[in-house]
Amino acid sequence: MKGASFLLMAVLFWALNFHLSTAMMKYTSPDIAAFWRYFFGVGTLLLLSFSSFPSWQKIKVNWKGLLLVGFVGLFGFIYFFFQGLRYTSEMNGALIIALNPATTILLVFLFQGTKPTQQQTLGIFLAFIGVAYLLSKGDFQTLKHIDFNKGDVYFLIANLCFALQNIWIKKYMGDLGNLHFTTLTNLCCLLGFVPLLFIGGDFPMRELPFEFWVSGIVMGVFGTALAYFSWNYGIARLGAAKGAVFLNAVPLFVALFALLFGAQLFPYHMVSSLLIILGLVLVQLSRKKMVSVGQN
Repeated sequence: MKGASFLLMAVLFWALNFHLSTAMMKYTSPDIAAFWRYFFGVGTLLLLSFSSFPSWQKIKVNWKGLLLVGFVGLFGFIYFFFQGLRYTSEMNGALIIALNPATTILLVFLFQGTKPTQQQTLGIFLAFIGVAYLLSKGDFQTLKHIDFNKGDVYFLIANLCFALQNIWIKKYMGDLGNLHFTTLTNLCCLLGFVPLLFIGGDFPMRELPFEFWVSGIVMGVFGTALAYFSWNYGIARLGAAKGAVFLNAVPLFVALFALLFGAQLFPYHMVSSLLIILGLVLVQLSRKKMVSVGQN
């Protein structure tokens, strides 16, 4: 339950990011908003880890995993996610990202030879149906009108990057520990955005209002530093295949935050919530069953 609690905490913070990033991108581009988000996130992580930071020799030993998770997993996911939003709808993107648990399980099977249980597969399927029902606002007929384009290809790449990250977290965290691993991988992601600032040719600071900076700091501290720390911890404990299904709870939490901000509650919110929660429970019960069998 401890790993599941940390994963739920991570997706809760990521759901809040959807509302905060909207506030930030009213004033600047996605690349600049992402830079400041990770700037404040890495700053928070460095403050937490500075007193016990690993030696340069220890970092060099783990360089491969840090670069893979930081540049391919984190930066690749964020970059292609925002590129996808330039060309396709949020519904298309959200549905593709909702496939991440299935993509992760497929990669785990291909790279590690671990097959999902029937109960685990059913749980992932129910959670995905819950996400689709939520995004379609209770009418699956709207999904027939989805128009696929190159933006969806970007989202597929983003989905693949995040699935690879899930696998690499447990494989490469090694003896660095979760805090230092999270700090260094987020630092790699931050460095990935630096060249984009020069390519864009526009890096405003004085013109940005108070709302932008508050949103950026909250996203950095909670939606980046604490979120990735919690996600990495949960994935390391539960494994990529069992932990990735929690990503399907992000749209649910986004909807709940929207209610707090004044949105109206509809029956499809309740139905989709039950499906997503049931899917998560089935996956966790499957895990407990596997653990108990292994102990006998």
